[in-house]
Amino acid sequence: MAVRARHTDVTVTVTLWVPRDAGSDLRSSVESVLGDIEGVDAVTVRNVTDVQPRSTDIQVTTVADVTVAVPVDGEGAVRETLADGFGVMDVGRCTVET
Repeated sequence: MAVRARHTDVTVTVTLWVPRDAGSDLRSSVESVLGDIEGVDAVTVRNVTDVQPRSTDIQVTTVADVTVAVPVDGEGAVRETLADGFGVMDVGRCTVET
């Protein structure tokens, strides 16, 4: 039997790497990195809370509203999906919208 994904809306604090040569503003670059994660359907950055430039990338901590397709409801499934994304360093506070 196939498992059907459920769309879960969350507000999340996440630390990730943004390419220095992304060519757009920081907010759009963060949305692009999060939006490229398999299972993420929509991203809106609320706030960028920390920026740490490195030699090739920029480490960014941000608060974002994210819609994620996960097979089960709950914070754990969302955290796992986001943590598996390329460039994601840490998934902090994660609040599932009900």
